[in-house]
Amino acid sequence: MAVVAVFASVAPLVYLGVRLAEFGIDKVLTQTLRSRSFELLGNSVLLTLAVAVAAITIGSFQAWLTVRTSIRGRSFFAILAALPLAMPSYVSAYAFAALVPGFKGFWAAWLVLTIGTAPYVYLAVSAALVRSDAATEEVARSLGLGRWRVFKNVTWPAIRPAAISGAMLSALYTLSDFGAVSILSFDTFTRAIYNAYRSSFDRSAAASLAAILVVITVILLVAEPWLRGKIVPTDSRVRKTSLIHLGWFAPIAGTVAVVWAAVGILLPTISLIRWNLIGLSKADAGELGRALVNSISYALAGGLVAAIFGIAISVLVVRFRSKTTLMIDRTIWLTHAVPGIVVALSLVFISNRLLPQLYQTSALVIIAYLILFLPNAVAAMQTPISQAPRALDEVAASLGATRLQTLRRVVIPIAGPGILAGAALVALSVLKELPATLMLRETGVETLATRLWNATSVSSFAAAAPYALILVLVAGIPAWLLNRQVRQSMFSQVDLDRRLERE
Repeated sequence: MAVVAVFASVAPLVYLGVRLAEFGIDKVLTQTLRSRSFELLGNSVLLTLAVAVAAITIGSFQAWLTVRTSIRGRSFFAILAALPLAMPSYVSAYAFAALVPGFKGFWAAWLVLTIGTAPYVYLAVSAALVRSDAATEEVARSLGLGRWRVFKNVTWPAIRPAAISGAMLSALYTLSDFGAVSILSFDTFTRAIYNAYRSSFDRSAAASLAAILVVITVILLVAEPWLRGKIVPTDSRVRKTSLIHLGWFAPIAGTVAVVWAAVGILLPTISLIRWNLIGLSKADAGELGRALVNSISYALAGGLVAAIFGIAISVLVVRFRSKTTLMIDRTIWLTHAVPGIVVALSLVFISNRLLPQLYQTSALVIIAYLILFLPNAVAAMQTPISQAPRALDEVAASLGATRLQTLRRVVIPIAGPGILAGAALVALSVLKELPATLMLRETGVETLATRLWNATSVSSFAAAAPYALILVLVAGIPAWLLNRQVRQSMFSQVDLDRRLERE
């Protein structure tokens, strides 16, 4: 199973290499050096940088406000800060475009993607602030430093690695986003790749653009360690909670947080409700039901397959650690940052050349989900599996149990909650996935996401509204429960550390 996962993971990169080799270096250079390619490069890079900087600013501010200060209602602000995760960016784009005529272009894409990705920075920086040493900040203030200098010299170095990691997620999401930029009519590589794929039988132009997108992604991943800087060690023996009283700044900070929440959550929600009131009576209940069933079926199948492969790889890496298993672990992460539209292109190519019977089948869609989201499952499962005591393996072996029986009767039951969380995470990601589903789905099969896309592509906002609302409800409730579980685990771990320190 691990070998199958490795082959599936490297398939997109192999596809690009083969496709570009067939195209020829001269044609690749001609395609790459066109003015259109430079225009797409400028648009994609500028949007990515603008969204990442905004996400760092807003996410770090929200984390500082809810973790470090005594502002009234900070628990409520914490919920508001993470809530945009429940709404896919293309649903937000649809909601804004339906609410504000002429809402499109660079600034529209920047706003929607910043709203959607700032929670990545918020969650990462919140965890860093909870675990950092607040006493150091108190000492700095007692020595006469103002709030800004304390933040610049003490707080920022402590949270910088987390903030940059969150910003990197924001940047990678922006680079690979297809739905929001397409609805908002802003040309980036993903939109151009899809148009090239749909408008011509020659897929080499799409492959050339995909190669440039992959190179930008690799540059970002290489630059991340340098941007994160050194991790500032914290002394857990002196860690304690110290809330900052904002004084006159509290109303200003509260107003900023409320205004951002209103823009990011309230306006899209109002738009969704308004267009549902207009379009719900005209909606085809049968089509709506079939799209819901198809979305849930894909989500359950994707979560189940990712869970099976995730358990196999996690057990190999945790229980049988070696250079080979580490290589397997790293290989599946290799294509994690590759945009979904590139993965879809590679599977179209491979299925047409090698396995034509797989083309436009649900099996091919599930393989795409496996490539895209297997790292998410493995990341969620490795820790709970590593927490299952190895001594129990030895006890089971001494009683005559095989390794498979030990895994089924001992390891999986102990790590069950973490495995379920990993499967749920993949299922949620599948529910919101658009480009791979759009390009690979079986003819006649529509999901909530593809129905929404089809309706918004012809500006039929009323027809799209029921699909958008149901998608947000289906994906939002589990996402909120998972987010709450993560925050509870974070604070519970800190409480446990403090009890251990006292004892």
